[in-house]
Amino acid sequence: MRLSDTSLRVEGSLLLAAVFLGLNYVAIKIAVVSIPPLVVGALRFTLGGLLLLVVLPFLEPRSKPTRQLLLTTLGIGLFGGVIFNAALNEGMRLTTASNSALVMATAPVWGMLLAAGFGVEPLKATNIIGAGISLAGVGLIFTNEAGSAPFEASTYTLVLSASVSFGVYSVLSRVQQRHYPPLTIAAYSTFFGGLTLLLLTPSELARWDWGTVSTRAWLAVAYLVIFSTAIAYGIWQWGISRIGADRVMVYLYVATLVGVVSSVVVLGEGFGVTKLVGAVVLLVGVYFAQR
Repeated sequence: MRLSDTSLRVEGSLLLAAVFLGLNYVAIKIAVVSIPPLVVGALRFTLGGLLLLVVLPFLEPRSKPTRQLLLTTLGIGLFGGVIFNAALNEGMRLTTASNSALVMATAPVWGMLLAAGFGVEPLKATNIIGAGISLAGVGLIFTNEAGSAPFEASTYTLVLSASVSFGVYSVLSRVQQRHYPPLTIAAYSTFFGGLTLLLLTPSELARWDWGTVSTRAWLAVAYLVIFSTAIAYGIWQWGISRIGADRVMVYLYVATLVGVVSSVVVLGEGFGVTKLVGAVVLLVGVYFAQR
């Protein structure tokens, strides 16, 4: 059956968003070398949210802010902005970008489990088995790192928490799109997430030496703001409204591939046999979890 022009546009846009999100890991890794992790997240989402709010009246002119909308998107932003950024950025300061990209591939599993909890979708045995397999893959990925450097369980927990929070963000967005346009949710939830995260940065700001920040780090932040937040999150929400959260989350596979390859090529990160096996086990688990 031939795909319609609309379907091709949606799929193509989501593919572009997945590439932007995949390169996100390299950009974060570069930025957190000289900029505190919470500050990176706050700048990324506050400024990215502002860009979305600027274009919102032109793309969704009938969307008007209401008290209920603001409260709803604040709640979504706590998961997609505050918890996600705080956990991912701090975790990436302690582990490799490729590890983070691989663990983030489990986000569809957590989204699926949450959707079942909300009664959006039924939960099957294969879902539970797949979730367990994917967690085993995560364990193998971090075992590889533990063999060559001191390993902290908190690193594992932080990156996994980021994956869970992104899954929650996608499902909550899907639920609320029954009431609000997709770009409206993306704009307000992103901005509120960044603004709330900004309130948690005073101690980091007090210790931060602006003079140590490289041009490369500022360019990485600019990329995070424009491409992996304003553009990617806008497309992500639009895609959820068109084809559903389940099909959109599949594009995280592309983001994972781009994240791993770019981490190896740009950052020179190693990718040993144990990590490769862990990646295969993880992705097989995610595949079965979604069947």
